[in-house]
This record gives sequence, structure tokens and C-alpha cells, in this order.
Amino acid sequence: MSSIVVLNPVKFGLHYKRAVKARGHRLISLYSFSEELLEERWPRHADGDDVSLYSRDFDGMLNELEPYRDDIRAVLSGSDASVDLADRLAHTLRLPGNCVELAHARNHKDAMRRVAGQAGLRIPRYRLVTSIADIPAAAHEVGFPAIVKHTYGGGSHGAVLLADDAALAGLDRLVKFDHFREPVRKWLVEQYIRGREIAVNTMSYDGQHQIIDMWFYSQPDDSDYDFPYWNNVQINREDPDWDRVAAFTHEVLDVFGVRIGPGHTEVKCNADGVYLIEVAARLAGGPVTEMWLAHSDFNPYYADIDCRTARRPEALGQHIAFDAAFGAIAVRNEGAPGVLREIKGLDAFSAGPGVEKVLVAYAPGDWVPTTDSTTNIPLGAWVSGDTVAQVRERMHHLRDLVQLDIGREAGGPSDA
Repeated sequence: MSSIVVLNPVKFGLHYKRAVKARGHRLISLYSFSEELLEERWPRHADGDDVSLYSRDFDGMLNELEPYRDDIRAVLSGSDASVDLADRLAHTLRLPGNCVELAHARNHKDAMRRVAGQAGLRIPRYRLVTSIADIPAAAHEVGFPAIVKHTYGGGSHGAVLLADDAALAGLDRLVKFDHFREPVRKWLVEQYIRGREIAVNTMSYDGQHQIIDMWFYSQPDDSDYDFPYWNNVQINREDPDWDRVAAFTHEVLDVFGVRIGPGHTEVKCNADGVYLIEVAARLAGGPVTEMWLAHSDFNPYYADIDCRTARRPEALGQHIAFDAAFGAIAVRNEGAPGVLREIKGLDAFSAGPGVEKVLVAYAPGDWVPTTDSTTNIPLGAWVSGDTVAQVRERMHHLRDLVQLDIGREAGGPSDA
């Protein structure tokens, strides 16, 4: 029986499990995360697997796959952490994949910046440091405002805005483990780019790229920020930045050797031009693919399987039509950490117009940290409407309905 390997099919990667089985293949799920992380975040991660394999290193993965090697037809990444491993495995198994020499650069921001700079793509000024003690000098070199990032990870975990020299006094609070609980050994210190932040989602086959959609990360005001999730809304081709962002994204995908499968590219654009913030050969997270499935005939998981099994997806080359516009709202804890007393107005919020899914991360009595990562957003919702303008109006209305009641007395985990 033909088999398809999916690396770390957790969270939104669960759709890969369903798609592989629907296409009649044996599902081999290969997990490279630590046992501790799997048990804490995804205790039922192996549900639905035909075969479950575990290994923390590349050679071990090949050994685990050896009994199935002759039957494997494709290797997919079910998590943003696994995109480079998926292409390395595909290359070693002589299966379709993206340029293996650039796999590391598509998933690690230090190599990403180096490759982009060598190719002449517009990127922020940056310095790479291996010690927190070297961050102040690097920040002065790139200039304020600056931003400090982990070179690997996701969810904006560990990103810190340095507005000015005074902000350097708080570097002892930098998070020293990344989004996937791996120790941080490098930090990227780079110029903070002001402007609109836009995410571009694509699907490629044989080096031809198709833009599926774009999302704009809006903020409550014009202040600088290090956490992009507040109101995210899908934009359309009438957006004033669409054409220049689309052209830049095609160039980025070519530079980074993305020839098949999904792409997720994040940029900032201002009067100076379009800057590369991040590129990865993966599907978007959050509400994006869920909303595609709900509001179009396009199934990105089927399309990725087609690409990896040398079949051109039927949707490519055609305009993908959505029957609604959509967005996502993140209700953040902007203040100090504390104990959640109540989410006031939650019922009205959940029943609001256009609300398709509500995500509640904390219950009364839970300790709620200051929101600085996708792992600690207290409340979120996916919202749809007839137009982009209506989605914006609905998200604005939803914010008026709900309030986080948090007691911020001392004594919680952050005081330990």
C-alpha cells in the first residue's frame, strides 16, 4: 500500500491526516517533538495514525522509516517547525520536494536573512548574536527602534520590541526557550520596519506560483509593536499594496527555491518598498486554512498532496473564489499578568454577527500572562462577512461586547 509521511501532524496539521486517508494512502505520522511537549500540548496526537513513529534526530527518522521506504510516495510537513526536515527527508528518499540546499534558510531566520541579502531582496538591517550580553551593541548598530527575535520557532514567541536605549535594561526577561521548547542559542537583532504587515499565502507547482490570498495584520493604533495579532483581515485584489506585494512574493519564492506546495510569506511595506520579514514553505496557521475550507472549493491539503505526488492541483491556474470575506480577532491581556475572574460579555461575543469559531484559552481562576505569543491569547474569534469592510465593522463591534476581568495582585507564577 502506498504511504505518505506527515511530520508532526498536530493542531492544524490534523487536516493532513484526514486528507492522506481520503486519498487512499497509509498515514505514517513521524513525530520529532519532545515527548514532554507532545504530552503537554497534544496528548492525543497519535489518534488516527496508521503508523506512529518517533525520533528526535534525522538519522533516527530514516531508521524509523526504513521498513516502509519502498512504499513512501511523499513527505509532508504538518507543523511549521518541520518544513526543513520534510524537504530534507524527501530529498534523501528521492521524492518531490523543494530545494534542499535552501531548506534551512526557509525555517531559520539567520540563514533566511543571509540568503535574502545575497540575492538583493529588501530586508531590515540586522545583526546575529549568540549571547544576550551582545544584544545592546547590536541594537545600537542597527538603530532604534529595533526588534529582537528567536532565529527559530513560531507564534511571535520571544519577539521583543526595543523602542530605545532604555529598553535594554529589561533584557534579563528575554525568553530563553523557543515556541517548541528548544533552548535559544541565537538571537536576531534587526531594524524595526514601520508600515503595513501583510501575510501572503501561495501554492506552487513546477516553479509556477499562485497567490491564494493575503491577510493584513492591523493594530489598535499606529504604535510600534512586537506581537502582530490583534485584528487580522483577508484583503482583496483592490488593496493598494496587492500588486507590489504579489510581485515581491514571487521573487522571494524563486530566491528561496520554493517550487512545489504551499508558501507563507510575511512582509512589511511602506514608502521605501516591500521588506521580507519571513518566508516558509508551509500552509498558514490560525484561521486561514479553516476559512478556506468553509468558504471555498479549495482544499489546500489535497493540493499539497497533489504537488508532492507529481500531480498538478486542479485549482492552480484558476481564480479561487471565496463566498465570504473573513478575519480573526485576538483579545489580548495588554496589562500585567493576573488571575482571570471572568470574561465579561462572553455569551454576547460568541453570538455576535459573523462569529464562526470562538477560542477561549483560560477559565476563571487561571493565571493569565501578558499576551506576547499565540500560546497565551486569552480569547479569539474567527469572523466572516460579505465584504472586508463588514468584517472590520463586526470585529470592532465584538470588541465592545467583551472585557477581560483580571485580578493583578502579586503572587502568581510570574513572581516566582
